[in-house]
Amino acid sequence: MKSDPCCLCGSEQYRPYMRKVYALGGRPLDLVRCRGCGLIRVEPMPGAEEVRGLYTEAYFDRDFSCGVRKGTYLESEAMRVEEYREVLSVIRSYRPFGRLLEVGCAAGSFLNYAQRSGYQVEGVDISAWAAEMAREQFAVPVHVGRLMEVNFPDETFDVIFFGDLLEHEPDPVELCREARRALKPGGLLAVKTPTYVNSFYFRLARHVPKALLLGIFDLRLLRAMKLAHEGPNLPPYHLFEYSHQNLEMLCEKAGLRVLGHRTSLLVPEFLDRWNAPLLDRVVFFGFRAMKALVMKLNLPAGHVLVLGAKE
Repeated sequence: MKSDPCCLCGSEQYRPYMRKVYALGGRPLDLVRCRGCGLIRVEPMPGAEEVRGLYTEAYFDRDFSCGVRKGTYLESEAMRVEEYREVLSVIRSYRPFGRLLEVGCAAGSFLNYAQRSGYQVEGVDISAWAAEMAREQFAVPVHVGRLMEVNFPDETFDVIFFGDLLEHEPDPVELCREARRALKPGGLLAVKTPTYVNSFYFRLARHVPKALLLGIFDLRLLRAMKLAHEGPNLPPYHLFEYSHQNLEMLCEKAGLRVLGHRTSLLVPEFLDRWNAPLLDRVVFFGFRAMKALVMKLNLPAGHVLVLGAKE
C-alpha cells in the first residue's frame, strides 16, 4: 500500500501491521510498517491540532496509562521513581549537571526528581492543565505548547529529555531538529520511548493463540503490549512505534551523533500486590527477572533510551 512518505527514509511503501488498533472521530485507525526502514505508524496520521486536542485533563485522569494503571496520573507518580532513577543515572554519566529541559513533562514529577539531583530544570507540555499542576506541585517553570512554539534561544540547554513523548509527536524529525538547535555544543538529547511492538517477547507472543493468552494474562497487560484490543478503542495516543534503530536514524537525521542506547522493561505494578492471585505473583517475579536480563544484555524490550550529542 502507498501512503505519505516515511519521515525517516522517505519510502511511500507500507505493509499492513495491525488493523483497527485505535479510533478517532468515529473512524478506525490501523498500524502500518514502512517497507524501507521498518518504522511502525498510525494510518491515517492525525494532524497536529487533532493530536493537541487529545491531551486534556481527561487524558491524565484516566487514559494516560492506556488501561494498565489504576488511578490518575498524579496518584501514580510514586510508581515511576525507579524509572526516573534509571534514566537519570544514564543522563548523569554523560552530563552530570547543567540546564535540563524536559519536553512533554506532564505534571512535572521527573523535573522534580532531576531538580533534586542538582539540575537547573525547565519544562514544556502541550497540556495547560499539566503545566499548571507542575507549577503548583513542584514550583518548576513549565511552558505551554509544542517545543517549536516556545522558541527558546539557540544553545540554551545542556540536556533535553523526551520521556515517553516522541511516540505522541506527529512530526518527530522537526522536533528533534528543534531540540538540537536549543542544545549547547556538546549537549545531550535523551529520548526514551516504549518499544513493546518491537520487543522479542511481542514477536513470540504474536504466534500464541489469543484465547490462550487471555486465559493466562491480565487483559490490561495484553492491551498495553498491543496483543489485545477488544472493546472500545482508545484514541491514537501512540502515533509511532519505534525500535532503537529507528530512533538512532532519527537522531542522525536531526544532525546529532548517536552515543548509544540502553533498554529496560517496566514491570506492571498491578501484578505486585499482597492479595494478588498466585499466577499474577509468578508473572510479576518473571517480569523482574526478565528486566534484569534485558538491562544486562541490552535486549530489545519494553522501553529504550537513545542518546544523541550535538557536535
